[in-house]
Amino acid sequence: MDTLVKDIRYGVRSLLKHPGFAAIAVVTLALGIGANTAIFSVVNAVLLRPLPFKEPDRIVMVWERRANSGRANLPISGHEFAAWRERSQSFASLALIQPDGLNLTGRGDPLNVNAARVSADYFSVLGVPPLLGRAFARDEDQQGGAKVVVLGHKLWTERFGADRGIVDRRS
Repeated sequence: MDTLVKDIRYGVRSLLKHPGFAAIAVVTLALGIGANTAIFSVVNAVLLRPLPFKEPDRIVMVWERRANSGRANLPISGHEFAAWRERSQSFASLALIQPDGLNLTGRGDPLNVNAARVSADYFSVLGVPPLLGRAFARDEDQQGGAKVVVLGHKLWTERFGADRGIVDRRS
């Protein structure tokens, strides 16, 4: 223990004799600790923390790959999805999601929003009910069905001021 105390005193005296070196050492340690913290935060959020869904370890995403195109992750049509759902014996349920970008108009300035066209089972597959209102009805994802929208929380609060009266509103 005596040797440790002498080493610490010697280190402190050396740092006081060379304040520039001490400053560089402190800044280097601070940057290293900060970078480590940032990387861990990203890894924790992306890889370690479970997904915010009911039974996330049972959710899978399936894509189509056509032999003649050579490309993977191709979108499938509604007819193909209906056939998959009808013939599936391996999955408890299926939901279709097709990412899209839409222009929102009618209230304020036009806004380009990230959107997704989903099948009626989307919310039940994820095990996540909407905060307000209802999820999609089975007939709403059929050809010619009613056009229904479920707003994301960010869009609902920023664009519509978290107005609870927006539920069932028609444009």
